[in-house]
Amino acid sequence: LLKKCVDRNLPMVCANPDFIMVKPDGSTGHMPGKVAKRYEEMGGKVTSFGKPYVEHFEACLRDLKLPKDRVAHVGDSLHHDITGANDTGIASVFVTGGIHREELGAELGSLPEVSALKSLFATHSQTPTHVIPMFRF
Repeated sequence: LLKKCVDRNLPMVCANPDFIMVKPDGSTGHMPGKVAKRYEEMGGKVTSFGKPYVEHFEACLRDLKLPKDRVAHVGDSLHHDITGANDTGIASVFVTGGIHREELGAELGSLPEVSALKSLFATHSQTPTHVIPMFRF
């Protein structure tokens, strides 16, 4: 299907560029960003909006009518959540129990060792302002 779209020079709009997510049962789910990335690799044109793009974060701030210093973005993806917050200049809360949990070698619901966090942040060139083990509501 993607090949046929590329051959017809059809543009793709990706409104959620996340690659993966952790489902409630702990399994991994694939997200639209993965399809968009593959489409680009095949030569297709993709326009993305959402995390990690600054325009997305600024639109949210504008809609909320809040200054940057009154907002913190919560998420489990260093590539999407933390990068977007950092690039926008807002605080971030990194959830270690999400997509990076296995990289951190952490038990679900507990904070990983500081050395594991520092290593992960260095590997991904992103450092959040805050870290929590889980986010439940």
